[in-house]
Amino acid sequence: MQPKNPAPLLIIIASYDANGNGKNDYDPCHPELLNDKSSPIFGEQWALTKPWDCYDTFFGENGYSMMNYYKEMTAGKFWFYPVHIDNKKSESDPEGILEITVPIPHPAALRNLEGYDNKLAARKAIHDIVKACDPYIDFAKYDLNGDGIVTPDELAIMILNAGYDNASTKPDLVFSTVREENGPLPSHRYMVHGTSQTTDVDMRGGVKIVKVSNAGEMTSVGPMPIGTPAHELAHNLGAQDMYCRFTPPEQRVFGWPIPGPLSLMSRGNRMKHGTMPGYIDPYQRVYLGFSEMETIESDGIYTLCSTLSGKYKVLKITTPNPDEYILAEVRLKEGFEAALTEGNSKGGVIFWHIDESVNREWFMKAQCVSSNLPNGVRHDLGNAVRLRNMFEEIKDENGNFIKYGPYYTMDKAIADDPFFYKSDDPKTAIYDSSHYCGAATHSYSLNHFPEGVSCNWKLIVEVLDEPGAEMRIKITRG
Repeated sequence: MQPKNPAPLLIIIASYDANGNGKNDYDPCHPELLNDKSSPIFGEQWALTKPWDCYDTFFGENGYSMMNYYKEMTAGKFWFYPVHIDNKKSESDPEGILEITVPIPHPAALRNLEGYDNKLAARKAIHDIVKACDPYIDFAKYDLNGDGIVTPDELAIMILNAGYDNASTKPDLVFSTVREENGPLPSHRYMVHGTSQTTDVDMRGGVKIVKVSNAGEMTSVGPMPIGTPAHELAHNLGAQDMYCRFTPPEQRVFGWPIPGPLSLMSRGNRMKHGTMPGYIDPYQRVYLGFSEMETIESDGIYTLCSTLSGKYKVLKITTPNPDEYILAEVRLKEGFEAALTEGNSKGGVIFWHIDESVNREWFMKAQCVSSNLPNGVRHDLGNAVRLRNMFEEIKDENGNFIKYGPYYTMDKAIADDPFFYKSDDPKTAIYDSSHYCGAATHSYSLNHFPEGVSCNWKLIVEVLDEPGAEMRIKITRG
C-alpha cells in the first residue's frame, strides 16, 4: 500500500469500565480489587489523559509533532492530519481525538478470563473500541474507492489504551511480576504492546474498519510521544519491522547488524525517548512512495541531498548481481534526527546493501533482517546497513586492519560517528564493499557472485564533501 495523499488520523483515548457503571471505581484503599478475577472491577482502568493533552503531540503545527515528522521525512509528500469529528461530545473538544469508554476489562486483564487468550482479548477490545466511535464520525465518507473497506491510507486509526505502554515503561515489581501487569501506578496496572492490528468492524454506511494501530497511553516519562505511534502507523501503510522478530533467546546472535536508530522500523522510534524518532530506512521510504530513487549504472561523480534540503533522493548503485545493489543516502543530525547519535558528529553518507533474493521471501514476513533459523539455517539480511566504525575488525598478525567481520562490536548502542564524509582522516571518506560481508553468508562485497564474476569484484565509493545538505560521491566498480 503506497499512500499518495495526506491521510486523516483518528486518535482514540480508550478507558476500560469493567462493570459498565460509567464511573471510575478504583479504590486506593483496595487496589487489589483490580487484580481479583472475582471482583466486578477486575481490569478496570481509566485514561489519565484528555484529548487536548494529546493534540499538539500528534497534530501540532509547530515543534516535534507527528504531523511534522511525516511532513519532514517525506518532504511534504505525506502526513497525518486530524480527522473531522462530525458529532463532538463537547464543542470544546479538538478535531482528530475521541475519548471512548468500553464496558469490558482492560485486554491485559481480559486475557486471564475464561474463553480468552492474548489474541482474543486484544481482538475483542479493539473491536469494541472502534465500534464505539461509530456515532461520532461518518466513516463511510472515507471509503474513497467505494470498496466497502476504510483502509489506513484513507483513514488511519491509533488507539491509546488507558495505562502504560509495555515497551516504553520500566517494570515496577512492587505490584506484580507479570509483565503485562506491572504498571507504575496501583490504579494503572495493565499494559499493552504497541501493535499493528487487523480487525473487522462493521460501521454505519456499510463500511468496515480492517486495520488499526494500538499502544499504551503513557510511558515512564509521561504521555505517549510520537515514536511508537509513528512506527505502528507506518506498519499500517505497509512498512515492515527491521529488527530480529521471532528469534528465541537461545538463537540470538550478539551484534546482529540491524539498522538500530537509522530506521523508524528498528529502534528509531525510541530516539530522544520517542519525541524525535529517526526516519524510515531508504529502502522503505522508496517502497512507501515517500522518496524518489535514481539508478546509477555508470561510474562517476553523483550528488546526494539531505532530507531537509527538500531534494532528498536515494541513489541505487547496481552490482553484477541483479538482486543485489547498494543504496546511498545523506543523513544529517538536524530536524527530527538531531539526536540520531551521541557525540558531536554532524552526520554524512550512509550505505545500505540490499538483497532482493532475501526480501522476496522475508520482507513481507517482517523478517528480512531477523537472525532466526528458518529450516535450521540463517538467511542473510535483505536490508543491511553498512556503517563505519561499527563492525568487528579483522587484523593481520601485525595488528593492521584487513576487513570487517559480520557482526557489530556493540549490540544496543550505535557508534557516535557511523557516517562517511570527507575529513582530515581519509579513512572516513571511503566505503569499500570488500571490507563488508554478509552476516549469514560471510561473503564479502556480495552475498552471491554470478557465474563469470570474480569474487574479487568490489565497489568503492569516495565521499568528496564534508557533511552538508549536498554531498558528492565518486563511484568506482570492479
